[in-house]
Amino acid sequence: MADEKTKLQETKGTFKVIGKVTRIDKDGAFREEVMNKPDNRNHGRLYRSLRFGVKTSPTNEITVQTFDYEPQEVFLWSSKKREADPNYKGDRIPFGTWEEQQDELREQGYVVLQSRIGLDYDEKGKLKTKGLPRFVASKEIYENLNNGDSVVVEGSIRYSKYKNRNDEIVEQKNYIIEKVFRIKDVDFEDEKFEEVSYFEQEMVFVDADLDKKEKKAYVTGRIIDFNGNFEDTQFVVNFADEKGESDPAMLKLAQAFTKKMNFGDVINVFGDTINRVVVEEVEEEEDDDDDLLAELGGRSKPKHAQNYVSRTYITEMRINGVDAWKKGVYTEDDFEKDSLIDGDEDLAELGGKKKPNTKNPFDLDDDSNIEIDEDSLPF
Repeated sequence: MADEKTKLQETKGTFKVIGKVTRIDKDGAFREEVMNKPDNRNHGRLYRSLRFGVKTSPTNEITVQTFDYEPQEVFLWSSKKREADPNYKGDRIPFGTWEEQQDELREQGYVVLQSRIGLDYDEKGKLKTKGLPRFVASKEIYENLNNGDSVVVEGSIRYSKYKNRNDEIVEQKNYIIEKVFRIKDVDFEDEKFEEVSYFEQEMVFVDADLDKKEKKAYVTGRIIDFNGNFEDTQFVVNFADEKGESDPAMLKLAQAFTKKMNFGDVINVFGDTINRVVVEEVEEEEDDDDDLLAELGGRSKPKHAQNYVSRTYITEMRINGVDAWKKGVYTEDDFEKDSLIDGDEDLAELGGKKKPNTKNPFDLDDDSNIEIDEDSLPF
């Protein structure tokens, strides 16, 4: 009898960004159309999509988005029902019924969990929030936000790959909106400003490569979706400090990925999402024609005109630390389970930075995240 294979478990990724809205005025930022592809199983269904940027610093910008079909049903949660019945699993009602009765349902204590937005303040300066189906939330976000508005956006990360017109494999990381809150203006010039472009990702460790010259470790992680499909994607551990020297804690973490971890370990990493353009002025090099042109006389070209602009694009998910490590969960033979090891001693051996002292706002396995109070905000 063949050994029983371990079922692939979903590895979830989440993000949180704080910054200023960008690109929401672009053509196509919001779409409401009917799917018109006969070979698509959702052919004929109405969908809405939203896509805009959040500038988390003067040089870093993360694109967030949604894509949702008009739902047939809406899932509702009632804390009162849960208190009365520990086996309560929520309610589902037709979307049309929810549209007509949503205000009444909120008064009765029902909450929609799929997304939550807070875009307006009351006369006392308190942010008004509500849970909505994401299909509805995307339109409200688009109609109430403008470029330059300061927001907190939270959600999940999805990974995919496709072939472009040049038959090249292109990897996509999609940051799916689940929460949007308008906040007071973010001032990038304030000395107390701290950038937030945070992510957490559970993954199956595949391998890692240490580049001492670049002072980076390139980590390949395997992401498993809800259906058991998986994609491999790359993360980076940067162990160079601001002066370009090695940061001992981050170097220890980089070495841990290359020396301590093995294929099939399941780890949860946290860090920063980087998507920035580095602009530098570079002086032009002299060529053989310079002497010939000098013979023509005239003045030298102004110094500011002797330089050209060099743009370097940096897009990476930068790991700052590990807060969970399960050894030998899968093998290369279709991910066969081996053993699980938890404990702070194992995590401490990896090095890296200390995880921010905040509760993961995306963990829906925790009842406290289900029993949402309208008056309770994370910000």
